Amino acid sequence: MNGGRQICFTDSKGKALFSIPDGGIIRLFYGNGEDGFALCRYLDETHARIDGVDYLIREFAQRMERNGISYAAA
Repeated sequence: MNGGRQICFTDSKGKALFSIPDGGIIRLFYGNGEDGFALCRYLDETHARIDGVDYLIREFAQRMERNGISYAAA
């Protein structure tokens, strides 16, 4: 983990949900009852690399909402 940097996850409207440290893990809950985990790396205040893909945090939230996937700090 890296120097106290935090990834602040929001919903699609920008409301803060939770934060995890750089290199932390989130748990994904799929609509079919399955779940998974994703490694998260800090890029800057509004961007993170989640499971190897670079996202604007709000765009990640929009994508998860669209696909019926919820997520939380693991």
